[in-house]
Amino acid sequence: MEALNGKIPIGGGVYSPNRVSVEDPNRERRDYELSGQSPLVGLIDNPWYPPYVPDRIHYHNCLEIGVCLSGEGTVELGRGLWQFRAGSIVAAGRGLRHCQQNAGRPMTHWQYVLVDEDVLVQETPSRHRTAIRTMLEAARSRGMYFDADEECRDLRFVLQSMFDLGHRRQESARMELEAMTALLAAIMSRSLESAMSDLSPDVDARRPIEPALRYVSENYMRQLRVEELAASCAMSVSYFRKVFGRIMGTAPLEYVNRYRVNRALNLLRGTDETVLQIAVQTGFPSVATFNRNFRRYVGKSPADWRKNAHI
Repeated sequence: MEALNGKIPIGGGVYSPNRVSVEDPNRERRDYELSGQSPLVGLIDNPWYPPYVPDRIHYHNCLEIGVCLSGEGTVELGRGLWQFRAGSIVAAGRGLRHCQQNAGRPMTHWQYVLVDEDVLVQETPSRHRTAIRTMLEAARSRGMYFDADEECRDLRFVLQSMFDLGHRRQESARMELEAMTALLAAIMSRSLESAMSDLSPDVDARRPIEPALRYVSENYMRQLRVEELAASCAMSVSYFRKVFGRIMGTAPLEYVNRYRVNRALNLLRGTDETVLQIAVQTGFPSVATFNRNFRRYVGKSPADWRKNAHI
């Protein structure tokens, strides 16, 4: 993290050194440096440019609040999935697994405010701590999503004001920014109900097969049968195939292979393991099967894709 002698850190490289683990790409830990003295850890201004590479599921040691300035895609928070667009706001609490997949050609641009949850609670007046703790628990357990509408205009205004002030790099900005952090938390507490109820229609539609999707995420590294997936949803195989195809637009085992390829992309980009090792780890019975499926969904071989990946 950039040391600014009392000023608020602004930038994109704020992870603590040697604290990012790629041992398990589904549980990557990305810690931020916490001083323990201020509720505001830092501000991140983060643009992404096409072609986009898949984001791996990860978690942080603090509350991360992000506002989308441009672009679109999906963001996974715990077991929920939302479609984001310019104006959307997402909050992932400490320890919540999440990831973001950008879509389309325009640049995707996000700004993030990082908050030390423990300091925030300590500095909140005792009469308001219950509300702040409730909000933080919601952000940790399933995340918070605010759609790009009038409901979260107050949040967007505060976030924009924080970045406008932070970019001035003035010594006097710290006190104002810390006060805005408390205001941001208060507005999120007030808006908690709408943030938790604004599930996208896609998420609601997926509920009948959610056990199967979760089963795939936990067992993709071994051979799976449609019978297992159907049983996880307490459905017959024929009925499960019909429901799964209607909701997901693809056959169950087709979805499994696409999921495996997505996990393989993370390993190819984030590790030095061989193509054979990655094929085994992601549940493909042979390198030939892995290569065939990878080419089908990505358009090139794993080795060729890795050469151009941003590792």
